[in-house]
Amino acid sequence: MHPTIISFGPLAIRSYGLMLAIGFLAGILLAARRAEKVGESSEHIYNLSVWIVISSLLGSRIYYVVTHYHEYRASGNISFFRRIFVEFKNMFWPVSSDGKIGIDGLVLYGGLILATIAVAIYMKKYGLSLPMYMDILAPSIGLGEFFTRIGCFLNGCCFGRPTESFFGMVFPDNCSAGYYYPDTHIHPSQLYNSFAGLVILILLLVLERYKKFDGFTALLFFILYSAGRFIIDFTRYYEAELSVWDLSHNQLLSIVVFTIASGLLIYFSIKSRRSDS
Repeated sequence: MHPTIISFGPLAIRSYGLMLAIGFLAGILLAARRAEKVGESSEHIYNLSVWIVISSLLGSRIYYVVTHYHEYRASGNISFFRRIFVEFKNMFWPVSSDGKIGIDGLVLYGGLILATIAVAIYMKKYGLSLPMYMDILAPSIGLGEFFTRIGCFLNGCCFGRPTESFFGMVFPDNCSAGYYYPDTHIHPSQLYNSFAGLVILILLLVLERYKKFDGFTALLFFILYSAGRFIIDFTRYYEAELSVWDLSHNQLLSIVVFTIASGLLIYFSIKSRRSDS
């Protein structure tokens, strides 16, 4: 694995951060091109990109912190206000105790949720159609997932469980995967998710020709992503406290997202068919 591409003292270009940046850039460019194709201004996409980058990173971090609060809990008998300061610093301060700069721990679902809210606020502010712009942006999320999960693979995070299958890989001990499972074949769950992102991108672009109403592509994305995430998470490692009924918290959320998105897709499809008849 290659967690760090190049370093300059405490500053380092990390593979995950680099691939995350590439994913954002590729997604923004794709969305801008799609906006122009449907007669919308790409300027809104570039403006939205700032909102999306900030909100998705913040949402991803908050989701991780909430589900891993035990990692940031302040130790010792300290005052209430000092405890809040210490825990907040542990959660969001970008400089670690060994002097390295960067924040580890992001969950895509949290980024999706907060970014969707941010897009909705922007749409309302400028009087734009939220369903239309969500359709424009949806394939970009699949593209971003493709690049970002390659970064996870290079970083050795978001790894899978032990396996004897053909796909099993042994990770070096300089990453989390190798630390938790030394000299053990485990699922490269990062690559499964990366491939799923690419498949989602292609399917959205192909199936969009059957679009009958605004919001179709976005709902299809949420259906495909939640289904893929639910399946792939069976191969992924999670701490025991993050599982309920042998399902990860992401799988439980995937069930909710899949159910709501499927229901809305069926409802609006029927409504569109009735209006056409």
